[in-house]
Amino acid sequence: MHDLAAVTALVDRLTSGAVPAERVAEIRIKAGPVFDPEALEQAYEMLARETPLEGSCLVIEPSFARCEACGVSSPVGPEDLAGHVLLCPACGAPSPVEHGAGIELVAIDLRPGPSALPC
Repeated sequence: MHDLAAVTALVDRLTSGAVPAERVAEIRIKAGPVFDPEALEQAYEMLARETPLEGSCLVIEPSFARCEACGVSSPVGPEDLAGHVLLCPACGAPSPVEHGAGIELVAIDLRPGPSALPC
């Protein structure tokens, strides 16, 4: 459910008038490891329907974390979580999920004209 709530907030923000939503081709975000990328994409597709964002693409960039125990920096996702504890994919050391628990808007790519582009 938190995936849907996060995408709802994103779509509301994008359709509030700050951005010419009808010209949005692609939205790039970083999502914390608590989010399922597939669920975010499905929520975006559903919520963008019948809005000026319809036909735009949601691109999810991987989140990275640096392990304090072994120093390895690696991409992290839901499979690296045990509850609210992030387990290092390299050494298994735990660390609390303090940052990256939300989604961050990275970029908005606008199309030059009103025509829709495939994702």
